[in-house]
Amino acid sequence: CPRAPSFGEHSLPPHLWNTPMLTVSHKLLGEDLVLHPHRALYWPRLQWLLVSDLHLGKAAHFRRAGAALPEGHDDRVLQRLEGLVTAFRPERLVVLGDLFHSVHNHRWAPFAAWVKQLGIPVELVPGNHDILAHRHYREAGLTLHDDTVEAGPFVFTHEPAERPGCYVIAGHVHPGVRLSGLGGQSMRLPCFRFGPQQALLPAFGMATGLHLQRPTVDDRTYAVTERAVLDVSGLLKPQGRAQR
Repeated sequence: CPRAPSFGEHSLPPHLWNTPMLTVSHKLLGEDLVLHPHRALYWPRLQWLLVSDLHLGKAAHFRRAGAALPEGHDDRVLQRLEGLVTAFRPERLVVLGDLFHSVHNHRWAPFAAWVKQLGIPVELVPGNHDILAHRHYREAGLTLHDDTVEAGPFVFTHEPAERPGCYVIAGHVHPGVRLSGLGGQSMRLPCFRFGPQQALLPAFGMATGLHLQRPTVDDRTYAVTERAVLDVSGLLKPQGRAQR
């Protein structure tokens, strides 16, 4: 029998349970950032774990409206996130928006209980989907920021925005890339995208869709598979230089 899944592997097929994770270390403004296949970014110097766009409660929200979406998404997302916390042992977990998909539903209580047993501070930079009354975040033990968190050379926010003199790291877009083979086959994958002035994190949730990117020659793009982060910058057709 296959061993029981660990390290947040419940969403993976059994043949991948024993395959090691391939992370990437990306150097940015003198800082080392670790990119993980579970679509998370770890900042070793401050010991921050950053994710974006979990969209918890999405299935329950659509089921309430009559759409028969399967349950189980939230449990898989939190299992992966808990695996990352176990692996990296961060000082804090920072969510760059769209933590919960919409109005309050029965999936909030399990998440609030999960936060309380996690053992580290959880902070939220709210996104456009984070519309719960503030008391729900406080009662769950979350630190709720305004629209940004600033640390070192970076500004962390939900929606990408120009910040002169700062490097912005954001979510919201659900970035992805299409990779094509010589035989005409292709696949779409989530990605990390680092440009001259801002970076985009892939959506951490697994039911979010992708917005395909058109990187410029100045960008560094990393595709994300179930087990690996891969630098695909040289495989993508650039659209020219970024406008400054």
